[in-house]
Amino acid sequence: MIEPAAKPPWSLRRRLAQGLVLTALLPVLLFGAALLLSQWQRNREDLLLRLDANARLSASVIDDFLDAQLAGVRLLADRMSEDPAVRSEELARLLYVYPAMLRALQVDAHGDVVAVRDARGRTLLPIAGLVSDEDWFNAARSQYRPYVSDVYQRRAYGSEAVVGVSAPLVRGRRFEGALQAEIPVQGFVRLSAESLARRNLELLLLDRAGRVVYAGDRLRLALLEDAGAAGEAIRRTAVEPDRAGHATLREGLLRDGDKAYVQAVAMRNGWTLVLVAPHGQLLAPILSRMLLLAALVAATLLGVLWALWRQRQLLRKSMGYLLASLRGYALGGRLGPTQADTLPEELQPLAAGIGELGARMNAAFDELQQVLDERENVIAARTDSLRRAVAELDRLSRTDAMTGSLNYRGFVEAGERLWEEAAGSGKPLAVLALDIDHFKLYNDLYGHAEGDSALRRFAGAVRSALLHSDDVLARPGGEEFIVFLPATTHEQAMHVGRRVCQRVRDADIVHAGSLKGRLTVSVGVAALEPGDAEIEDILKRADAALYRAKAAGRDGISD
Repeated sequence: MIEPAAKPPWSLRRRLAQGLVLTALLPVLLFGAALLLSQWQRNREDLLLRLDANARLSASVIDDFLDAQLAGVRLLADRMSEDPAVRSEELARLLYVYPAMLRALQVDAHGDVVAVRDARGRTLLPIAGLVSDEDWFNAARSQYRPYVSDVYQRRAYGSEAVVGVSAPLVRGRRFEGALQAEIPVQGFVRLSAESLARRNLELLLLDRAGRVVYAGDRLRLALLEDAGAAGEAIRRTAVEPDRAGHATLREGLLRDGDKAYVQAVAMRNGWTLVLVAPHGQLLAPILSRMLLLAALVAATLLGVLWALWRQRQLLRKSMGYLLASLRGYALGGRLGPTQADTLPEELQPLAAGIGELGARMNAAFDELQQVLDERENVIAARTDSLRRAVAELDRLSRTDAMTGSLNYRGFVEAGERLWEEAAGSGKPLAVLALDIDHFKLYNDLYGHAEGDSALRRFAGAVRSALLHSDDVLARPGGEEFIVFLPATTHEQAMHVGRRVCQRVRDADIVHAGSLKGRLTVSVGVAALEPGDAEIEDILKRADAALYRAKAAGRDGISD
């Protein structure tokens, strides 16, 4: 009977070579792929969050700007003189107070332009019937309401792309015409667009008719162009400024043909603000990591090849010595044939002992590693929870819960920080001291609940009057507020103080105990002077100026 051929023993060298390649290269590739995918997803989530936040913030900023310009036109329309000579001067004064305006014109009840002034102080030629068929004039004539127009060009007075803010002239319920101011698109969009472009975001503004009010440099659309079906599709996805939206991935908006994430926000005046983020910017951070992964794979492969060569040399040299030594201990004994078939040819004399020892050590290591992992997870979770709690407590300790402005602690820290920055850089620093007129009487008349509501509305009105994002509003206590204006001169601070007074008036908070019938504010203005040694010097001058403003009859400013 012919016996079957014995199965040759497998080679440890070949198995080791295969194992090294698989255990070294495969984890690197899998981990690298997982890392790249995780990085891409994190970049995408960050981009979408940034896109949504910037879109809603930009829409709110532009809406607030246009509302402020519209408020100025409405105020002048309500106080417009009947004297033609005085009207022209009032138009010039409006352009001076609102420097963003390019032209101001008055029309009569038939749509004939009767007075025109531009920002250079020139009186332009009136034109009969120029605006009789325009939307803003019809809104003023038929509905008696203020209006923010769509974008247009009025060739009769210039080639600029402008937006009009208008209000009706009504006396005794009789329509006598309208007042309109034209604002260049670049005047109120350029700074926001440039800031967004530095963050690799492109701004697109569409009016109610779907025409382009503004388009970033990398977008295919041009000023005054009809956005067509693409614009209509984008407008249908627009969300309100106070609600978070979901960006969509679209094609055809960028000049280079790349896809882009698009977030649209519906503005209060009926326009649509769109932010566009090129899809390609998600891949840029990944490319460097792909190159790093390729370098890691190459280095790992070289290391594996060197290790294989090295282990073969060591194995060949040492195995003869080990086998000879072990055979000496095994004289007179031998392994069974079944057991020998399961062992590698190089380590048959040692495999049993090494295998048992290895199994015990692995079990002990796995148990120890599991305990350590569980302990590290618990420690990491508790550390993260404590860190978040400390950060939230620190924020709350500096914030006034009622108005959202800084409390006394935040006021002191902000004052010291801004003083040090101004002293170190040589830049100007100004302070406004605010005091709500007759606020104790307001609380006595309406109660503390209404007083708290009035404080919140007052704080909102003050914030809307500030010009820079780094201006700081603080409430050290009661009805007293402080505004720090970094990089602001005395003249600029006086302008901001007048804006604060006007915005508080525009808030129209009824106060029967005030001579004006509504809540007003007194403002003291002070700026950094060469002899000032600390922030208290400016605060004292601002406080003294505040008392002078109150002594002068309140509802005004003093320096």
